Amino acid sequence: MTTSAEASPRALRIMSLVRWALLAIVAMASLYSFVAIGLGASGEDDGVARFYCPMHPDITSPRPGTCPICHMTLEPIPTHGESTSHERSSSDDAGPDEAGPPSEELAVGAIPSGTQAVMLSVERLQSSGLVVVPARRALLRRSARWPAVVEALEGARAEVRVRAPAYVERSEVRELGAHVRRGAVLAWVSAPEILAAEQELLTAERLRLAGGRGEDDPIRAAARRRLELLGATASEIDAVLRAGEPRRRIALRAPIDGTITRLDAVVGAYASPETVLFEVTSFARVRVVASVFDRRDLALLEGGEASFVGQGDDDTRARLELEWIEPELAADTRATRVRFSVDDRELTLRPGTIGDVTLDAGGEEAVLVPRDAILDRGTARYVFVETEPGVFTPRVVRVGRAEGDEREVEEGLAAGERVVQRGAFLLDSESRLSAALSARAPSVAAGGAAPRGPAEHAHEGSP
Repeated sequence: MTTSAEASPRALRIMSLVRWALLAIVAMASLYSFVAIGLGASGEDDGVARFYCPMHPDITSPRPGTCPICHMTLEPIPTHGESTSHERSSSDDAGPDEAGPPSEELAVGAIPSGTQAVMLSVERLQSSGLVVVPARRALLRRSARWPAVVEALEGARAEVRVRAPAYVERSEVRELGAHVRRGAVLAWVSAPEILAAEQELLTAERLRLAGGRGEDDPIRAAARRRLELLGATASEIDAVLRAGEPRRRIALRAPIDGTITRLDAVVGAYASPETVLFEVTSFARVRVVASVFDRRDLALLEGGEASFVGQGDDDTRARLELEWIEPELAADTRATRVRFSVDDRELTLRPGTIGDVTLDAGGEEAVLVPRDAILDRGTARYVFVETEPGVFTPRVVRVGRAEGDEREVEEGLAAGERVVQRGAFLLDSESRLSAALSARAPSVAAGGAAPRGPAEHAHEGSP
């Protein structure tokens, strides 16, 4: 019993020492964790995110470490793209195309928002297959080609009507498309009103002769004027006076040279002044109307030579004269209508003929780059310029005309500057991705009071 009583206090002392040792270890661990967290939050780094995971940009840390998701080593956040963080939307779902004001994207010579310069090592430059060529200065032929259609002139059409109710007794023209000369007889009509006017003229003539009055007799002049208003010509009136009896028929004559495009004169039909018996259209001079979709092409009209080429018929060619540029756009095509006129006495251009208007305005020197070098965002067009060896910077340019496989650069690029021809889309993708990553990570640090997730706290405790 004595031995058991003595062993019991010794075991109690050992257990007490073990408890105090465990308590001391827990206290030291708590103190270490408190100091580590305190230094991580308010130490020399002040909680500013300086490292991020390239695969998970939301994972940031003020100190080096590894990503808790993919266990990749954290990399320093690029600082050359921090300026784009103020141009981007605060939404995490906003893409590079949605960032930045449109005015910046359209500024010639600027870097499009949502992109940034890309630096490639020699090894990566060789493996990527990028082709860089210099912009060259060459003589660019100023020319344009517009779709066009041939139309008849508005003033080239004339209608033939009777001036008093009449009946068609005979038609000299029996088919459409007949060519007639001015003054040619188209039909013969008889009108009771014209017959009565001729009787009045003969009566006035007899009274003048009986009274010994001269040719300027007012009654005779009035009767003659009435016949002229009814459509009789001076020669026809003189023929009535010479014959001494009225003529039963009067002729309807062509008012202009042209082609019969309407024929409604039927023998025996009754015609009133509202009835159009014939329509004569002159095609000796026609109009060519071109549709210009690029308003910059209108500048080529000054000093340029225009010609019309019929579609599918290279032999149908004609030199054109500029008539008028319509001030309004066509509502259906949103194109500017340009009118040309052309003499066509040989009738080779028929209204309704479609073709192209080709315009040659000479040539001038211009800066040319390959077509593949130009990237089109919609609001801006830009190229990647090699500003330094291995450094490619996107730059907005103003693009002009196409010349084969090349495009003219009107502004934003000088001859001799090196641009990316092949691989520009791949480089653009990397530029956008880099800009998105560099803009997303600094935005957390810029806020200062952004909530910190468990992933970020995990990095603070990582070695």
